[in-house]
Amino acid sequence: MASAPGVAHDGVPVTPWRGLEGRDRLEAWRANVGSAVALDLAPSVTSRAGSLAILSWNLWIGRGHLAEVVARVRTITSAPLIVLAQEAFRMDASVPRRSSARRAAGGFPPRVVPRADIVATARELRLNLRYVPSMRNGSGPSDRGNAILSDLPLLDAQAVELPFMLQRRVPVVATVALQSGVLHVVSAHLDPRGPAGAAMVGGAGRARQTAYLLDRLDGDMVVLGADLNLSRGRRERSWSLLHEAGFVTGVPPVRHPWRHTFHALPRLVLDYLLLRDRTGGVTSAQVERLDEHPRDRGPTVFGSDHHPLLARLELSARGEAW
Repeated sequence: MASAPGVAHDGVPVTPWRGLEGRDRLEAWRANVGSAVALDLAPSVTSRAGSLAILSWNLWIGRGHLAEVVARVRTITSAPLIVLAQEAFRMDASVPRRSSARRAAGGFPPRVVPRADIVATARELRLNLRYVPSMRNGSGPSDRGNAILSDLPLLDAQAVELPFMLQRRVPVVATVALQSGVLHVVSAHLDPRGPAGAAMVGGAGRARQTAYLLDRLDGDMVVLGADLNLSRGRRERSWSLLHEAGFVTGVPPVRHPWRHTFHALPRLVLDYLLLRDRTGGVTSAQVERLDEHPRDRGPTVFGSDHHPLLARLELSARGEAW
């Protein structure tokens, strides 16, 4: 598909973490990433939609074949698509040429592997994009972070730094105007562990990050796509906080049947696609895990070490058209 120049905006505003703990280290992490990206690339929408598809996926620092998975989703449903991506990869001139602090580098090994730039992918697929980097990738001029891509217009995009535990984490939030009301969509990625010592497992830190994020998500209709890194699953305090805030898997709520979303070892359920609907705007929602191989074989899943999750939402007919 031919790329389009699109309409660029002034980026996405980021609310910094103001706590005392880690504040000095965060300054170095911020200085080592490039600018946020806001592009409107999708064709103008002129019709109503009674359904919506939402894909959430950790792209493994750009190794995931997002264009391939989007093409697969297009064969499953014709509904407008929103993608909530974690570990999206970006390389451009806004990223500082050299890391200003070793600790802030992000640190994956400096080996050459194919990585898809999230801006180039958005242009190829003609999807609107909001991308906010969290950290740089080693010493090279690239960074990674959370992104939202969409067929539909993305409004009021913003990002917020989470309390600093191990790495800089910056969820991105945007709103989408649907016929059933305003939907808030969130792409987030919590820390996989804590600092050395008693907090090494990281559960307490993830709970702190979760609580901080939830305090800033006051919308009545919200979809959260995230690598929550819940190594202890539903026993973690983060899961309890999400449940208490009204987030569930599906409408009606169900317990997901898959036993892992992280495809490497140890195989764990780390990725979630959750919905909170206080308005009744979503009449049904089904979440499924996408597998590349029918028996879930192979070293990766569409190039990533995480499975994509796909939600298909049916919307009520009330309200104005988007």
